Amino acid sequence: MTINELFKAFTDIEFQANRLMKIRNFEDGHLQQFDIRSEEVRVEVLRLDLSEELNEEFNNLGRIDCDFMPKINFGHTFLNILTFGLYKKRFIAKEREIYFLGEINQRKKLFLHTKNQLKDN
Repeated sequence: MTINELFKAFTDIEFQANRLMKIRNFEDGHLQQFDIRSEEVRVEVLRLDLSEELNEEFNNLGRIDCDFMPKINFGHTFLNILTFGLYKKRFIAKEREIYFLGEINQRKKLFLHTKNQLKDN
């Protein structure tokens, strides 16, 4: 991947992240596409070996779990029984949104930082 292609990939990831964060509808297709693209760029940045700090951050960065389901403990089960199933539905939707927004935002910031560092060099 050339530097120009890498900058285009950074722009693409930023666009996809902004779109996903605005619509907040984490469909599997869009989320998987974002995950695949960010993984391609992550591998390419690791191959370039820009700095120790970036390599450590990118090594710690894993894939997005598109099938993420939050853990439900006894308290959540009890509240779910009291509300006839409404609590669990809202809890799962809220926790999934928090997880996906966090993962997308983390990648967006990391790739933006890497893009700025490449521009400086």
